Amino acid sequence: MELSEQYRKIQQVGEGTFSITLPKNWVIEKGLKRGDLLLITEEDDGSLRIMPPIKSPREFSVTINAELAVSISQLTRLIRGCYIHGYDTIKIVSMKGFTEEQITEIMKTIDELPGLEIVEQTSQKIVIHSFIDPRRFTIEVLMKRLQVIVSSILNQLEDLVTVGDESIAKNIERQEDRVDELYFLMVRLLFTYLRRKELGKVLGIDSPAYVVGARLVAKSLEEISDYASEISLEILRMKRRGLWFDKHTVTELQNIIRTIQELFEKCMKAFFSLDIQLAEEVIQIVNEQIREKVPEMLLRGDPRVMAHARFVSWALSYIAVECKIIAEVIFNKFVRESTPICEVEVDSRYD
Repeated sequence: MELSEQYRKIQQVGEGTFSITLPKNWVIEKGLKRGDLLLITEEDDGSLRIMPPIKSPREFSVTINAELAVSISQLTRLIRGCYIHGYDTIKIVSMKGFTEEQITEIMKTIDELPGLEIVEQTSQKIVIHSFIDPRRFTIEVLMKRLQVIVSSILNQLEDLVTVGDESIAKNIERQEDRVDELYFLMVRLLFTYLRRKELGKVLGIDSPAYVVGARLVAKSLEEISDYASEISLEILRMKRRGLWFDKHTVTELQNIIRTIQELFEKCMKAFFSLDIQLAEEVIQIVNEQIREKVPEMLLRGDPRVMAHARFVSWALSYIAVECKIIAEVIFNKFVRESTPICEVEVDSRYD
């Protein structure tokens, strides 16, 4: 049923209670009766949102035709996309039957996505169901968990550059996989909120505007772990060639990594505390110091080693850029509420 815009008069009941009537057709369609409770929430723009009693959410399902996917990588990307979008059930079908390679990659993708399990499998159909209860999580807790893991990865990068221990690189890879899992879970929950606004309080989301910033920060954290993983793989490749950094290059890389560790801690502290002065400091350090340090250290040394050093420094500079992106998001979040430095005004004509 579509309701056109309607105006309703405010009625006063007793000394301090005001009321309005509800459209009859809407009440009938929602199956409401006298005495039922309605959920009323105030939106960012000051409007009121009225919702009927919350019922069990409808099943949200999708079917992927594997035969129409142009490649296995496209098929797995579709599965990830369906997971992120919040589908409860994902059906993958192929009338020709799945190849062994398709099944292997589908299984691998399912293992990467938290809460997904196969509930039915035949030669022509695979049914995957999500057993995630979104009420068990808050976005802030997941964000802080990501922060802890990424911080650990950055600390291990310094050790890896110093000693080149392969076990450190393997541990970075394991932690990077965990970051990916948490990232996919967080983005799924953000999309779930957009479909089920009643979960906002449980998830710690106060408006759709929050979703935009949280998605950007989560993506930056995931990108930082990806760059760190690439650095660890590059260092292993160099070591297996029998090459290693000279003492001067090790010192230079250590200094840059320490600066980035400090940048990361500052940008995350600023994000959770909405400290725009600290965020501004992060942006200035990236603009003025990181861009100056990286090129200087690449001008001297064994050309074979410097090729690897350039790759490492390139990846480190991109980690710094991701810290800058997080710092910029802080300003977007900060201006949503009135403060002495930024007073929000609402046009009185719409009061």
